[in-house]
Amino acid sequence: MLNKYLDAAGTVPVSNTDWFAETTRPGVIQNYNISVSNGGKKGSAFFSLGYYKNDGIIKTTNFDRFSARVNTDYKMLKDIVTIGENFTLNRTSEVGAPGGYIESVLQYNPLLPVYTTNGDLAQAPSSSGFPQRENPLSILERNKDNRYTYWRLFGNVFININPIKGLNIRTTAGIDYAQKKQRFFTYPITEGVVANDKNAVEAKQEHWTKWMWNAIITYNLEMGKHRADFLLGTELNRQIDEWFSAYKEDFIVLNPTYMWPSAGTGIAQAYGGGGSFSLISFFGKANYSYDNRYLVSLTMRYDGSSRFGKNNRFAFFPSVSAGWRISQEKFMAGANSWLDDLKLRVSWGQTGNQDINATARYTIYDSNYGVNENGGQSYGTSYDIAGSNGGGILPSGFRRTQIGNDDIKWETTTQTNVGLDFSFFQQTFYGSFDWFYKQTKDILVEMTGIGVMGEGASQWVNAGAVDNMGVEFQLGYRNQTKGGFKYDISANISHYNNKVIDMPATVAASGKFGGNGVQSVVGHAIGSQVGYIADGIFKSQEEIDNHAYQEGAGLGRIRYRDITGDGVVSEADQTWIYSPIPAVAFGANFYFEYKGFDLTLFFQGVGGQQVITKDFKQQTDLWSGVNVANLNKGTRVLDAWSPSNPDSDIPALSTNNNNNETRVSTYFVEDGSFLKLRNLQLGYNLPKSACDKMKMQNWRWFVSAQNVFTIHSAKFTGVDPEVPTFGYPIPLTVTLGTKVTF
Repeated sequence: MLNKYLDAAGTVPVSNTDWFAETTRPGVIQNYNISVSNGGKKGSAFFSLGYYKNDGIIKTTNFDRFSARVNTDYKMLKDIVTIGENFTLNRTSEVGAPGGYIESVLQYNPLLPVYTTNGDLAQAPSSSGFPQRENPLSILERNKDNRYTYWRLFGNVFININPIKGLNIRTTAGIDYAQKKQRFFTYPITEGVVANDKNAVEAKQEHWTKWMWNAIITYNLEMGKHRADFLLGTELNRQIDEWFSAYKEDFIVLNPTYMWPSAGTGIAQAYGGGGSFSLISFFGKANYSYDNRYLVSLTMRYDGSSRFGKNNRFAFFPSVSAGWRISQEKFMAGANSWLDDLKLRVSWGQTGNQDINATARYTIYDSNYGVNENGGQSYGTSYDIAGSNGGGILPSGFRRTQIGNDDIKWETTTQTNVGLDFSFFQQTFYGSFDWFYKQTKDILVEMTGIGVMGEGASQWVNAGAVDNMGVEFQLGYRNQTKGGFKYDISANISHYNNKVIDMPATVAASGKFGGNGVQSVVGHAIGSQVGYIADGIFKSQEEIDNHAYQEGAGLGRIRYRDITGDGVVSEADQTWIYSPIPAVAFGANFYFEYKGFDLTLFFQGVGGQQVITKDFKQQTDLWSGVNVANLNKGTRVLDAWSPSNPDSDIPALSTNNNNNETRVSTYFVEDGSFLKLRNLQLGYNLPKSACDKMKMQNWRWFVSAQNVFTIHSAKFTGVDPEVPTFGYPIPLTVTLGTKVTF
């Protein structure tokens, strides 16, 4: 059914020099790029132009980007001084899919036609008994003009001075400026009961300005078997964000050319805001090695952020690492015939996080003048103490929305790593092992105040700690036959645990970090969920009679476990049923090369992965899953339990949800383990002799595919474990390309 609302594939474009094209059925992606570079003793220059176009999988959605890049450098004063710049300019434009569109398409009743007999978009008559939903194509028509245009210029200029051997001084100034403009159109809905004659436009302008400056001094020293390098620097960063919006209703002419706010005659509203923050850093680093056997590195950072209060604006973050190349020790001399490299790595360090609102440390008040763009009356912060307005406009005051905190400080993550790198038999067999332990303390959270603190009692605080621990193991083998066949095969597997070890009671029980607001998330992974244990289907009256009392119990209904043993299924019978942490993650890479041909395969997957399919499965399994009658359902309802289908584990069809089967339960927790062929590429490089005749350095042809296939558990009922609900589908992407280098 979805194919009725999707585009067909297009043609593959052709270019001359550096050409790239993707075709994704049913969308089309085109990418062109041409670049020119030149280098000499006194400097170098690089320039490129690119164009990328993607016709979305969903009709009327699309994305395109023009880009230009230039890099130059020039040496002077006998190569002591080098000046240069790196700049990129992008212009992007996009019409995105309407929110919740995939769900709307799947819910739309397939018995309804897309068009009427006179060519208009169809809609269910009010007397038909069909659910009143917008025609999916009508939704796209009203969305197709909601395009944004985004310009971005980013880059830097630098001066590099190398006055003496080993000493280098460099200063860089950079800018990242972006602006975005967009109009959001509200067109009348003309079909059926959902008809609405409202028309409006919102014109929005956004600006982001980031600039930075740094100065870095490095010095390299080498004396015999001793090698050392030192770095000292400072950096300033500033970010300023601003936005403005104008809204107007009632337009005589309904098209994008005419619909600017000034042309409207109805309700007008204006909005705007802005924010900024600054960051300053001082840092230093020293690396030392002896005989390339013993390696030590020390890093120190002292960072300050305007996002924090005056009491804790700055924080110190050190790190240290050491390496021991065991294979070069004398006592390993006997292993030289088979051991190439054996290196032990150990590191410890701290990093800081300041990713909070720029206004987090302030007590904030705002005014509300009673504007309610969604209709109805809002008095905002106005209060008529006399009890009579007298026909005038009430004055507005201010209300508190947040309590300030000058004591908030940097969130700190401390991590310890231990690793081992190895290779044997002339680098043919290689691998590594890593173990890490990471703890994050003073987590930055917005804590909601209790009721007695009054309105606007939320406050940003440092609270709680989270532990992470994991391991990763990688092995690989590469070789080449006498006939010129090369291959390189590697695989990796990893596992990690995540656990909240401390959190304020009001935050831990709020559900923000897990627990669904039922139980405290402390002791569990972030994002873990609490719910009921679905214990099968009631298939006989005897089962109902022998089970604990359960409101709504009946033949064909889901049976929930009474874990407290008190004879009643109640809220107390909820327990931890879901963790977002997979048991293992794994991947494999294969590379083969023979006489100009090469083949690359990349597999990736997870095992022991749970997924929550509630939003999707309650519409594929439960007739009453959504409180709207007669919506389109998934085919699984055709296998629902009934006296004639007693072996089914899908609840019996019912127009009422008396058993509350949409509650969070293990019925919606599924095995999301999968293995995917993420990427496959077959390429061919023309022989050098053929390229020389055509005055080329290289000419390569290739065909590749992404998201080729997925293998998942037979118990998974959705389409893709990575998109278990109504997420945007992950398409198979086929790429045909050629690249020429002169």
